[in-house]
Amino acid sequence: MKKLFTILALALATLTASAQTDVPNRMLIKQGSNPQFPTTKGFAIDMVQEVNFARVDGEIKANIAFDGYSKTENGEDMLKLAVTRTESCESYCIDVLPANIAKQYTDEVMASYFEQKNTQKFYQDFTSGQLTGIALEGNTEYTVVTLGYDQYGVPGETSRVDFTTPKEQTLGTPSVTWTVDETTGTSFTITVTPNEDCKEFYWCQFGKGEAQQQFEQFGPMFGCANLSDMIKRFSFVGYTEATTNTWNSLLPLTDYEVVVLPVDKNDVYGDLVYIPVTTAKQGGDGVAEVTITYKEVGGDAENGYYLPLTFTPNDQTSIHHDLLIEKDVYDKDYTDESFATLIKSDTNPFNAYDNYWNYVGVDDATWNCDPGKTYYAVSIAKNGNGEYGPLAKVEIATSPKNAPAKVAKAENGVANRIAKAAKAKAGVAPVFKGGIQLKNVK
Repeated sequence: MKKLFTILALALATLTASAQTDVPNRMLIKQGSNPQFPTTKGFAIDMVQEVNFARVDGEIKANIAFDGYSKTENGEDMLKLAVTRTESCESYCIDVLPANIAKQYTDEVMASYFEQKNTQKFYQDFTSGQLTGIALEGNTEYTVVTLGYDQYGVPGETSRVDFTTPKEQTLGTPSVTWTVDETTGTSFTITVTPNEDCKEFYWCQFGKGEAQQQFEQFGPMFGCANLSDMIKRFSFVGYTEATTNTWNSLLPLTDYEVVVLPVDKNDVYGDLVYIPVTTAKQGGDGVAEVTITYKEVGGDAENGYYLPLTFTPNDQTSIHHDLLIEKDVYDKDYTDESFATLIKSDTNPFNAYDNYWNYVGVDDATWNCDPGKTYYAVSIAKNGNGEYGPLAKVEIATSPKNAPAKVAKAENGVANRIAKAAKAKAGVAPVFKGGIQLKNVK
């Protein structure tokens, strides 16, 4: 490594002295522990005076001692804390983030975050500090975090402390009443009525017990500080009077819940209300079977080829699992019995994020394919009692085309269903209202 940097220094000297116009005039340094997401810093070679090397030992960290949350006389949020730098830590940045977002940030990511925000640095310890200039939501878990820097401005480690803000006082007791009006195998209908203290309410439907899990997964992506924030965002609109809604495209005999967020007349969140609903049984007690039909290959070499398939379940079927797989892979790696056992799984064994796996009704879809290749279209269904029927399998020899498709090869021989998905927008919940203020108090 030392030899490498010596060569670099010599090269810089040579390039700086050169008057040629075809030589590089920028020095690029790539850094980062993740080779897939490195950061690159560039320098104008004619402005580089020296290339030196130094060593910094010890922990580079600004340790936080958290002493609680409170309000100022003006009603602003305030954190009481102490910040103590280690011997090798010259300065540090400090911020407060929703805990679900902070958990996603490694020390390296946090360094990039502070750099992108051009966050103010502090060069002193605070033995009895007050952190103000922040806007926090009630009943929400936050993380106060510092990142230390050495005398050369190189980031070190973070120090983190989690805390939860107290619940805000509501005006009255905003809440709702509800009724489950109808359930079918694939839908349910409910009516929600706000009480007199409820200005409006928001709602979202989840699988039973999945609301918090969904928040932890999608909250950081959408900049939601708490579950109530996510309910309000995903509901899109608020309802001021009794409202009836039907949720469709559900699974039979499955537990769901609708989470309702009541809001008072001052726009303060009330307690979440959880409405449990179970869809009805669908399918019969007999053998569940699926009929598979297909059409000619469509598409072209430029945009890719696709095979239209239709999986039609009989009246005894509750749900079915459908796949398209290359014949040579299937014949080499599986028997009908082993493959049937494999695809009885509640999730797609080849794609854990397949939203179409537990399919209800006729599955009329298109699948990526290569012309001139032979496939098996396969399906297995279960009846209303959860009993699986026989494996349905149809061999399909696709007609050859003039040119190969420009599509990625199917993993494990399993073709991809062509489906359109909405793109999510990322964001970070704002915390600081203005300039950060950290001061010692006596």
